[in-house]
Amino acid sequence: MSLRSKIYGYSSVLFAVLLIAVNLSVYLVFERISINNEIRRVEAEAESIVTGVRQSADSIPPDDLLRAYAPVNGMLRIVHEDGSSSPVTTTGTSERLSKLPYQYENKTKSEYVQVDQIGYVRVSMPLIWPDGEVVNLQVTQSVAETEGGLATLRTVLVIVTIVALIPAAVSSRILANRMARPIQQMTRTMSDIQASGQFKRLPLEEKSKDELHTMGQTFNRMIELLESNFERQERFVSDASHELKTPLTIIESYASLLKRRGKERPEVFDEAVEAILSESVRMREMTEQLLMLAKQSEQWNVQLQPVDIAELATASTRAFREAYHREVRCYSDTPGSIWAISDESKLKQMLFILLDNARKYSEDAIEVKLDTRGERCRIRIVDKGIGIHEEELAKVFDRFYQVDVSRTRSRGARGSGLGLSLAKELAGAVGAQIELTSTEGVGTEACIILPRSESDSPDRPLS
Repeated sequence: MSLRSKIYGYSSVLFAVLLIAVNLSVYLVFERISINNEIRRVEAEAESIVTGVRQSADSIPPDDLLRAYAPVNGMLRIVHEDGSSSPVTTTGTSERLSKLPYQYENKTKSEYVQVDQIGYVRVSMPLIWPDGEVVNLQVTQSVAETEGGLATLRTVLVIVTIVALIPAAVSSRILANRMARPIQQMTRTMSDIQASGQFKRLPLEEKSKDELHTMGQTFNRMIELLESNFERQERFVSDASHELKTPLTIIESYASLLKRRGKERPEVFDEAVEAILSESVRMREMTEQLLMLAKQSEQWNVQLQPVDIAELATASTRAFREAYHREVRCYSDTPGSIWAISDESKLKQMLFILLDNARKYSEDAIEVKLDTRGERCRIRIVDKGIGIHEEELAKVFDRFYQVDVSRTRSRGARGSGLGLSLAKELAGAVGAQIELTSTEGVGTEACIILPRSESDSPDRPLS
């Protein structure tokens, strides 16, 4: 059974059960109220008869007096203490009531009885007879008129129930179709994606804000995530197959050269080993950067917290200086600590990328300058290298883009073209900005701009 049929069936049955239960409750309550009203009415008449008999017993014979009080559709009976009954006072249409069983009651009693499917209210009440005997006055009166009204009410409620079930069934069908439509659209969309291999999204109504609309939005976000992951995967495969081909070819060529001439010619051996090592290191770095770029930024486990960028810059420049034996100086316009909101490991990775970029394209000392401006603080990496032409400055953050390949490779600076692209994505993940300014032949300045943090941590001087 389809979901639409289940919704339609369950909602129709539920509405029918609720409607029947409500109408049945209305009828039962109204029936009880009506019968109670009739009982109270007959009790009032019985009290009136008792009062009349007491007041007129001396002037009018009791039997004649009872005939004056005989109900139109009912019966009067006097029951003595010994269980005998005086002649029954009744109308012609209610003679069958005289055949009803009876007994003496010494207290007031009211009840509803049925005779030949006709309802009657019988009230028993004690009465002092003129001779001093305490007898039992029994008044039985028909409630056929009230039952007729109840029968009319039953008919009306049955008709109302049947009539109400028709729009209920129609509305249940409309509800089932409305609830199942987004699911059917989702199923069709997934089938189209499976058949065509192209990502599609659900059309959503702008005004709707219900759970089905939320489900559609979630589905579209999931499709966007899948599409983004698929594009990243395709890009990774394409980039890896394209960029790893060159270092692998170089390694293979030098390995072949070693195999042929490495034993006889030491200079060839040294050159080949150096080239293989260099290309292996470059391939490892490139692979790490490709894998990092292939991940969604949500998978980077970013933890934003106050970071002392003065201490981080000092430690990073010291490590970089010892690793590459390059002169790197660190300056700050503010003594002590400078606190910013960032992810320490991601910020350190960005700083190393920019320092490595400066190392590759310059030979002079590299300067790292820290300053604060209002609610922002900056880390500037300045080199005095070859610089970047103004037309190429906007392209340096593209993957695998390298500036003036012939000049950079003549200086021995061989990069993958992935560093700045990765740094830009890292900056976006931690809420930072990267700006790049350069003058060709003069040098380049890369600036990391971070939101400032108000922290009470103790100051740490720069080394």
